[in-house]
Amino acid sequence: MPPALKTLFRRLGRYRLFTVLNVLGLAIGISACWIIYSIVSYEFSFDKKLPDRERTYRLVTGFIFDEKESYNGGVSAPLYQGIREQVNGLNRVVPVYGKWINTIKIERPGSEPLVLDDPKNIVATDSSYFGMVPYIWLAGNKATAFNAPENVVLTQSRAKSYFGDQQPSQLIGKTIAYNDTIQKTISGIVKDLDYPTEFIAQEFWYLKPKVYELNSWTNTNGSDRVYLQLAKNADTAKVLSQISAVATQKWNEFEQDRKTPFKMTRWFELLPMSESHFSSYIKEYEQRKASRPVIYGLIGLGGFLLLLACINYINLSTALVPQRSKEIGVRKVLGSGRKALIGQILAETLATVIMAVVLAFFLAKLGFFLLSDILPDGLLEHSNTFKLLLFIIPLVLCVTLLSGWYPAWLIAKVQPVSIMRGQGVWKVGNNRLALRKVLIVFQFVIAQAFIVGALIMGAQLSYTVKKDMGFDKEAVVLVDVPWKLLWKKEYEDKHFALAEELKKESGINMISLGQKPMMAGYSSSMYEYSDGDPAKEPVKRQVFRKEVDTSYIPLYGIKLLAGRNLLPSDTTREFVINETAVRAFGFSSPQDAIGKVIGQPGGKYPIVGVVKDFHMQDFHNTIDPMALMANKSNTSTINIKLNDKDPGKWQQTLKNIEKKWNAFYPPGTFKYKFYDQELESMYKQERNLSRLINMATVIAIIISCLGLFGLAIITSFQRTKEIGIRKVLGASVTGIVRILSSDFVKLVLIALVIASPIAWWVMSKWLQDYAYRIDIKWWMFAAAGLGAVCIALLTVGFHAIKAAVANPVKALRSE
Repeated sequence: MPPALKTLFRRLGRYRLFTVLNVLGLAIGISACWIIYSIVSYEFSFDKKLPDRERTYRLVTGFIFDEKESYNGGVSAPLYQGIREQVNGLNRVVPVYGKWINTIKIERPGSEPLVLDDPKNIVATDSSYFGMVPYIWLAGNKATAFNAPENVVLTQSRAKSYFGDQQPSQLIGKTIAYNDTIQKTISGIVKDLDYPTEFIAQEFWYLKPKVYELNSWTNTNGSDRVYLQLAKNADTAKVLSQISAVATQKWNEFEQDRKTPFKMTRWFELLPMSESHFSSYIKEYEQRKASRPVIYGLIGLGGFLLLLACINYINLSTALVPQRSKEIGVRKVLGSGRKALIGQILAETLATVIMAVVLAFFLAKLGFFLLSDILPDGLLEHSNTFKLLLFIIPLVLCVTLLSGWYPAWLIAKVQPVSIMRGQGVWKVGNNRLALRKVLIVFQFVIAQAFIVGALIMGAQLSYTVKKDMGFDKEAVVLVDVPWKLLWKKEYEDKHFALAEELKKESGINMISLGQKPMMAGYSSSMYEYSDGDPAKEPVKRQVFRKEVDTSYIPLYGIKLLAGRNLLPSDTTREFVINETAVRAFGFSSPQDAIGKVIGQPGGKYPIVGVVKDFHMQDFHNTIDPMALMANKSNTSTINIKLNDKDPGKWQQTLKNIEKKWNAFYPPGTFKYKFYDQELESMYKQERNLSRLINMATVIAIIISCLGLFGLAIITSFQRTKEIGIRKVLGASVTGIVRILSSDFVKLVLIALVIASPIAWWVMSKWLQDYAYRIDIKWWMFAAAGLGAVCIALLTVGFHAIKAAVANPVKALRSE
């Protein structure tokens, strides 16, 4: 080892406890930044390799339902044809329409056929798709892949899952059966995209051009997407205007065809591909979105945690200046200049940071493991070593300068004259002590803001689970009949017979067929009410629809406020509406609504009952007008209310349910879930964010306490003689501990005063996203302050007690 390095490590080893504290603090901060950088870099890299990305847009549909604006990622199915025919300024119009497939069957000579249920990521498109997305063709080519309407193209990974390790060229011409009746021939194999992308399809059907019914123009399907690649210098406003004109023309034709006023209630927007991954406000199916505010929050979080670690280093390094003053004085007397001393301290800092980076590597690996279930899908698969190095090298230099410059400048200012005269340890000026206190306060401002944020998030999530939702979710089991069975003739209507059979089971209290009260998706339609006065405009409102049976209301304990329950019916004949619908249509009371008729061009429906409002969507959304209707065609979910609320008895009942299921449906297809657990899963994103904040809070506290721990040691050392004198004069151990701890406690309390309004403002903004939310209470800030004070006392208390019980004779011996 070179002599210079030996000297460097010798100096670090001389104060090994503080070196360990510095390395550990920096490593924790750097590892947090490492993980956050990986997430942020991944999220911002979506579709960056897409050719002509700056001119590529997604067409999205906007709506206003009851004065509330919302967006859908899909369009009406025939719209792409109208755009191709009538809109100028476009290079490509690319339809990407989702396909819902129940079963795939692939014959395999010499063995059993491969049968797969509910395959995902299958779309219908045309050759324009492969002109937009830069796939590498392993077999076949984009010019001929869709020459025949029965052709299908697979990605390499999908082909491997179907056919094993066969070469792509060997797969051309092989057939795949979809839903037992549709035969497709493989015409191409493409390599999977090697970058993060929203183009996640793995199986591509040919989208046949066809003549659509007029009413297709008024429907919007979230899985039917259209991408537009604009010509150079094309005006997006003009393109949008032409698209709106195409849609409006078809709506007008539909209105004339129905001879009913039916105004277009939607608009279109062009979403740049650079924004598509962050469009979390757009409702889409199976498409993960990132939130820019959350990403920017993560960046800020990483910056704060790293800053905490750097502050630790600055505090501990400056606090060590008195202990190092003799060493520095000797070096100055022997000829070391100011630049040499600054270089020495920066070299020590660099060595400490490098050791911290090595430790941070292992801590980051541990962090990735602990957070694996909440990290974005594909993050680890798309990790880039080169990009990571571009992050680590500047980070090391930045941390070295940020952490080391001030201590180096301070040490270089040491005056050796007083040291050489034997006047003792060099005293740090009052302004240096003030700066150190400011830095400690800043650390605990961040730590306490995190504590308050964690408490408020936890309280809101607890509120979403415990709040009365207007229905009873306890002891309810949901069994969904798979779509592939619903559409097979041999299983048609068997779920009705199964429900009747299950009613005989002693462990079951009640059975109902119908859609869940609260769910992520929804179905709604426009209904109108007229009191018969021709001078008045009919009241039109968007109403959520739920198809249920007559047992639904009693099973979920939904309160009936007026009228009666639904009568059994195969088709919709009457409505039971909620309180919000009563107000929306202008009825004076639930009783006033009974007997009124609301409808649409397809039919009129009398209101026979009114139920108390219950939550139909998560707490981000308000309760909207809703109608329950008896309609057997859409009741494929079996809602089962268990008889006992003792979970120990449920397993036997569930086994009995499965036995009866197997008498009606193929074995192995039975799946169930408890409704209360499904409701909790609706807040997965919030729970993930809460976990991150909790971890950040723990990290912030650990880093702050490491610094506090080191400062407590130095303070005890610097005040050794003072403590000895106080003990000789009769001071108690408790009194000395109070003196040593009081300064730190004061700083923590000052930090609480500063952190509280900051945390209140930030968390108030976060809570605004919830239509139903908690109030921020004073005790949350008090709990954060009390927790921080207790943590500070535990951190400094050990050394305070150790100093207080030490023999004062040893402390005063040198005087």
